[in-house]
Amino acid sequence: MLSVSTALESLYRCLDEAFPPLPGTRIFDVPFALNDAFDPLLWCTHQPQWPQFYWQQRSGDEELAALGAVQIFASLEQAHAFLRQQGREDLRICGLNAFHPQQGLLILPRLEWRRLGGSATLRLVLYSETSLRDDARAAREFLDSLVAKQAQATAMPSLLSEQH
Repeated sequence: MLSVSTALESLYRCLDEAFPPLPGTRIFDVPFALNDAFDPLLWCTHQPQWPQFYWQQRSGDEELAALGAVQIFASLEQAHAFLRQQGREDLRICGLNAFHPQQGLLILPRLEWRRLGGSATLRLVLYSETSLRDDARAAREFLDSLVAKQAQATAMPSLLSEQH
């Protein structure tokens, strides 16, 4: 199992592969240790990349944090069409849709941390309609921009106001 910095290094090494200048999708998963007090929400808040997404199942058994977007969808219908076209069971779309499914912001995340029960993975997604080689280059730049160090809870910005 790996710390966040080691997991990011492993994902970066996956990008050493020679990718074709053709359309396609690639997914790289790296196991991630849960015993190093990693807080995915805290880590995301200290990243420069957007969009950012965090979700936790009510029971607490599943948790997901996502950074960046390989693909953005304005509606649930667009996201479903993309998933059908891809024909892959391992792609996940994150985001929000309004009360009207025709409106929303849904993403195919570039980087996803996911915990299911007692195990977690860090996932990097490549997707391009034209060139996986170009998207691998974009993914390298994305990973280079991340802050690998685990942020401390004391580094959280203070809340200025809250409205319900």
